[in-house]
Amino acid sequence: MKNSLDNFLIQLADERGLSENTIDAYRGDLSQYLEFLERSNCRQWRDVTRVMVMNYLYALKDRGLAPATLARKAAAVRGLHRYLLRSQQTENDPAYTLNHLTKGSEKLPPAVLSLDQIEQLLSAPDQTSPTGKRDHAMLEVLYATGMRVSECIKLNREHVNLEMEFVRCSGSRNHERVLPLNAQSVQALREYIDDRDQDPSKEAPDRPLFLNRLNKRLSRQGVWKIMKYYAVQAGIKDKFSPETIRQSLTAHLFANGAPIEFVDELMGRAPHAAALRFPRSRRQPLKKIYMAYHPRAKK
Repeated sequence: MKNSLDNFLIQLADERGLSENTIDAYRGDLSQYLEFLERSNCRQWRDVTRVMVMNYLYALKDRGLAPATLARKAAAVRGLHRYLLRSQQTENDPAYTLNHLTKGSEKLPPAVLSLDQIEQLLSAPDQTSPTGKRDHAMLEVLYATGMRVSECIKLNREHVNLEMEFVRCSGSRNHERVLPLNAQSVQALREYIDDRDQDPSKEAPDRPLFLNRLNKRLSRQGVWKIMKYYAVQAGIKDKFSPETIRQSLTAHLFANGAPIEFVDELMGRAPHAAALRFPRSRRQPLKKIYMAYHPRAKK
């Protein structure tokens, strides 16, 4: 691993003409990163996971480093893993989702919840009340699919197929993807929809799936308030944001060994370079991989 790091620094000096001081800064940042990986019992670059990269960045944040320093160290890690992928020393880039940190952002990714915290969050709503059934179904869908809050609020009733256990989600640029649902989310949706359909006033022309108290489509701000409320109810004291559930699912999938191209497809992210080498016809069906790697798929 040390040899690869040295070769990366040599390439930086040769191809980009960076000053000696800049190279020394890169060397210090990446040596620190390498020491962290070795303490994590990681002995080769192929074994580095996205969770390890995130843990490293959170460890730096806990030391109270300035945002600019965090961004610089993240940029060094990102550049190293790009080099390892290009030089075919690895088959994926565990730092590929940290682009925003390499552009001077002052924000780290939202905190990742443990599986126990996710279970507490999903069970927090009162499932005997109409509002609780709605909130429970919504939280289950968010963790089952990893969709963004903005995508979740655009769902209509006709986008959900409970019999076939999938939901059609419209992302950026109206790109549609069909996402599997697990048994818990299907059950929660069925209970919510059955209860809702008993009230004809809630059947708007475009049939929004998740309605507010005025029988209108929930807003992003409304969903965020709901999520934050249940985070408090579940005793979650970590940093929490609208992206926390999505980021947590990403981390849990990688921890379970999910292929990076599957996570990209499920989350609606731009295809990673590794995925472009595998035509869709040669990859396993999304549902099959989902059942193998999603933490709640087999419960």
